[in-house]
Amino acid sequence: MNAPAHSPSGARGGHGVDHSDHNPAIALINPPSFCVDDDRLEPPLGLLYLAAALRQRGYGEIAFCDLSGSGSKEALPESLSKIPPAQVYGVTSLCTNHDHAKQVVAWIRRESPAAYVVMGGPNSTALPGLTLAETGADAVVVGEGEDAFVRCVESCLAGSPIKGVVTGTPRQEIDSYPFPARELAALPTYSRRLNGEPSISLLSSRGCPNKCIFCNSVVMGGGAASIRFRSAENIAREIETLRATCRNFRFNDDSFTANPQLPAMLERIAGLEIRFRIFACVESLTPENCRALRRAGCIHVAVGLESLNPENLRKIGKARQIGKAHFVQTARDAGLVVRAYFMVGLPEDTDSTIERFFSQAAALGLDEFTVYPLIPYPGTEIARHPERFGYTILNSDFREYVQIGVQSRTCFALRHRNFGPDDIARWLQTAREILQNGGARQSRESVLAQ
Repeated sequence: MNAPAHSPSGARGGHGVDHSDHNPAIALINPPSFCVDDDRLEPPLGLLYLAAALRQRGYGEIAFCDLSGSGSKEALPESLSKIPPAQVYGVTSLCTNHDHAKQVVAWIRRESPAAYVVMGGPNSTALPGLTLAETGADAVVVGEGEDAFVRCVESCLAGSPIKGVVTGTPRQEIDSYPFPARELAALPTYSRRLNGEPSISLLSSRGCPNKCIFCNSVVMGGGAASIRFRSAENIAREIETLRATCRNFRFNDDSFTANPQLPAMLERIAGLEIRFRIFACVESLTPENCRALRRAGCIHVAVGLESLNPENLRKIGKARQIGKAHFVQTARDAGLVVRAYFMVGLPEDTDSTIERFFSQAAALGLDEFTVYPLIPYPGTEIARHPERFGYTILNSDFREYVQIGVQSRTCFALRHRNFGPDDIARWLQTAREILQNGGARQSRESVLAQ
């Protein structure tokens, strides 16, 4: 828990290397993201789940190497030098740190040329062929990685390492996944906060019931036929293992309130005396749900409103929330702080609709907001078939696809048949001004949740 920032933790003795056939040294690596102001908000849960799955199968020599917080590209070589030698490496990547993942793999090839390297994560899943070709990894895991990565490790031990694309098979009974191996992470070095105090992130479900055309959650299993939920007791047990050091939590689920057993789950959580924040679909913020959330300790809710224009919502896959924006006030009446996410550059946007519908949004009584342009993330419908929605992709360099980066930089990657990047940039500024004039603050200025 108290390992120094940027250092790999979880290794035993020296570099933690064990070259025996039955207990290989394994290193899990998270590359940095220099495009944002703070890339060290929380440890990557995906890698910590991988570590726990490896331990469940008896593999003990695991180094967790989170290179976030390195500071600058110039400091990256020093961070790379702290990665221990290993027989197997697992490297995750987002679209914005793909190049740094390539640097990680290049370093591994120089320092441990015989090592077996596996890539995973959202960008690898969206673009497995490109990831293989550009990084030089031996294999790329697509989708949920726990069991697939274990198979890769076992194949390496058997002398026939799997090469190429490996598709993960999600477990339907997700209570069977062990809790993330957070003891490998230097938790005090992360900056995620709730009400000014350290916060720990966790998941109560996997997948998303929705299939929005713009959302990169689709890449990792969103829009599936079924979303899988953990049991209330399983969630409570994980929280109980963490309560001694932290009472503040962030549920990273795409839609925490989609759980059909939500009342029972919230009743179980209520007895744990914690505070937490969630992401929810606005249509699920009924009076009953909001009161139950508040009783259970929820203090902050984030919703993806995207637009109040019904025609936009129909075209981007969110028609179910048309006419439900008033639930923002329902949540606030229950004592919850509400943050809303919006986009500009949607198919039906014009000067007049931006003014009209963001004025309506400002009247909702939002506490916090974020507005960013529509971005064609790899693997999404808008990236795969932009022409179906009237778009042309002007900038296909996904490394630049940051929503809000350093000095508020963002990416205007699309042109619509009815408008261009200059229009989108203007609408972005207009929308922010309207919401601020309505009394809401931008999310980065939040005093409650970061």
